[in-house]
Amino acid sequence: MRISITDPRPNRLFDCSTEAGHRLMRCLGAAAVLALGAGLLFSGLATDVAWGGEMPAAPSLRSVVAVRSDVVTIGDFFEDAGAQATTALFRAPDLGTTGTVPARRVVELARAAGFTEAETGGLAEVTVSRLARPVEADELARVVAAAVLHQPGRTADDLAVDDLRVVFDGTVDPRQADLRSAVPVRVASLSTNPQTGRFDALVLIDKGDQVERLHLRGEVVETAAVVTLTRPINRGETVGRDDVQIERLPRRTTGVRRSMDPSEIVGMAARRQLRPGQPVAAADFVRPNVVTRGDMVTIVYETQALIVTSRGQSQDAGAVGDLVTVINPQSKRSIHATVTGPGRVSVGAPAAAVAALAKVNP
Repeated sequence: MRISITDPRPNRLFDCSTEAGHRLMRCLGAAAVLALGAGLLFSGLATDVAWGGEMPAAPSLRSVVAVRSDVVTIGDFFEDAGAQATTALFRAPDLGTTGTVPARRVVELARAAGFTEAETGGLAEVTVSRLARPVEADELARVVAAAVLHQPGRTADDLAVDDLRVVFDGTVDPRQADLRSAVPVRVASLSTNPQTGRFDALVLIDKGDQVERLHLRGEVVETAAVVTLTRPINRGETVGRDDVQIERLPRRTTGVRRSMDPSEIVGMAARRQLRPGQPVAAADFVRPNVVTRGDMVTIVYETQALIVTSRGQSQDAGAVGDLVTVINPQSKRSIHATVTGPGRVSVGAPAAAVAALAKVNP
């Protein structure tokens, strides 16, 4: 077989054998393959250069989402959501509750909303929680107490919210309010009976997309902060710091209108036997006696230049600051002195009088 190939020069013909023709065809095929590979290589390099050397990462789908609003948006589910971040995909769970949603469903809805870069990132589901502000029974009690104080015609200006104890009829379970609310709890209506302290209140709790109406009934008790004892105190016994405490008791039973500072009675002695838990007043205590009748005491007369001391027997019991009579048991001379401490008194009489007290008649 002979293959004719036209020489580029006109009117010239080269004759080749069959084997030479086969070799030529193989060379041409190899050249074509090399050319195609080089084209693909340069095309890939150009693509890498256009993308800055790396393909951009898909936005990350969060496995756990916590929201304040009543809807869950693309931006809640995905990081770097861009312009579609505020697009809502689902309604949020109820306040203070948690639910799950399939990750595949999140991606489907996000893509349908125009966020085409959405991927599951290998997640099977996403946990979604709705944040809330808890409203406990104590807070409801304070709201009711504040409303009672601001009722028209009320004149007890010396009362504060802490002075009112609100007792509900039955157990009041915790509620959930919207975190975004400026006034999460308020009293819409209130009626009270001043004689019995009974009340009936309608309380509104802001849940964002709705308002919960809560009817509360109970009793409001006016209290006073009073000082009580933690243990029994005998007559004449001195009160220590750990023996006193402040409690809130109903005013109708204590009759106390003003709190007493516990430090006022620390170090004082009880005038009578006192029970633990019993409200006490300053009048229930006296300064403890540091000198008793018949005690031998040291009598002191002191000036800037002179100190004269003598011994005598006290004819009276007395606390620090009390005036007692001191006598010399042998001479029977007496003098008035002020108790300054245990077994010690002082006098303002001339030193000669103190010295004379110590003399014994022949």
